[in-house]
Amino acid sequence: MVKRWKPKLVDPSSPEEKRTKTPEEATNDVSPAWQTAPWVDDSRLSRAALLLLTAAALYVGYILFRPFVTAAFLAFVLSIAFNPFHAWVARRIRSNNVAALTTTILIMLCIIVPLIFISLKVLTEAGSLYSSLALKRGSGGWYDGLGGISDTMQRVAERTGIPMAQLKSAVMGRVQVLGLWMVSVANSAARRAVQQMITALLVFLVLFFLFRDREEYRRGLFGVLPLQPRRVVELTKTIHECISANIYGMFAVGLVQGVLTAVGFWATGLRSPLLWGLMAMLFSFVPLVGPILVWAPGCLVLVTQGDWIKALALMLWGAIIVSGADYLIRPKLAGGSIKVNRLLILLSFLGGVKAFGAIGIFVGPVTLSLIVALFRILREEYARRSSISEQAA
Repeated sequence: MVKRWKPKLVDPSSPEEKRTKTPEEATNDVSPAWQTAPWVDDSRLSRAALLLLTAAALYVGYILFRPFVTAAFLAFVLSIAFNPFHAWVARRIRSNNVAALTTTILIMLCIIVPLIFISLKVLTEAGSLYSSLALKRGSGGWYDGLGGISDTMQRVAERTGIPMAQLKSAVMGRVQVLGLWMVSVANSAARRAVQQMITALLVFLVLFFLFRDREEYRRGLFGVLPLQPRRVVELTKTIHECISANIYGMFAVGLVQGVLTAVGFWATGLRSPLLWGLMAMLFSFVPLVGPILVWAPGCLVLVTQGDWIKALALMLWGAIIVSGADYLIRPKLAGGSIKVNRLLILLSFLGGVKAFGAIGIFVGPVTLSLIVALFRILREEYARRSSISEQAA
């Protein structure tokens, strides 16, 4: 008789049970070859691989966001400067979106409208200046001096023996080269103007999100930095105070330089001293150059009018008094609550401008203050750990 085979029932609790593993369990059972090597520290190698991947991701992220760093930093500075105003708006408008949009629009109007008004006024003054200079043609003014160029060229041709036609051709060639250079400068200025407009739009876009989601960004910062909450608060407070002090310093320097420029224009008899003083105040925000863009053309106007003494006096006033106010006032206010040597602050300004351009006027002092704060925190942490070790011993 042939025995039939019957399936053997296995108790689920018995060790002979065999079940299909999930994909996660099967993956966990597969170990790389380096993990089984006895000389490899699994934890250290994992941390090293994680750090390498993080560094690579940060580098790619830097490449992606590098074109927007300037706009983001300017928006960050504006958000700190106008944070009290936004808090006032947010208390009256409950919606975060509407409050952030309202604050951003008002900041745009506060910045753009005065610039448009001043630009129109400057164009008007430039037109009237050109008209007044043109009226001096034939009256012994500066324009008649241009007629002496032909006589000078004639004397040069007689003394050198160069034909007059050849000399005129050489001069015209130089004039054409100068004209081409001026055209290229104008084209470059136009391209930069378009770039500045795009940057301004990005600044206000980022500013809107900074106002709207500021609490979310703050919580994210506390969660990312591997520091104690009180240390994070100290660092953020240092950055906030330094940026606020730089903003107040910029306005203080601009106000002083604007008043001094207006006094110089009034004393030398130039037109519209209040307007050009306001222009000097605005140009004081431009690093290293500043009000020179205002009082230097004033010196040229005085030279064309034949007032050499007044031109020299205005040049000395601008170079020593007006420009010197920048190096006296700004370092005094830029450090904030952290006491830093003024020479280091001045060097941080110059180095920041050279390395980062216009935003370096904030990046330099902020970086210096942050370094000082970090060294102070490290010193305090070292002292605290040393005292704990002595107590334990």
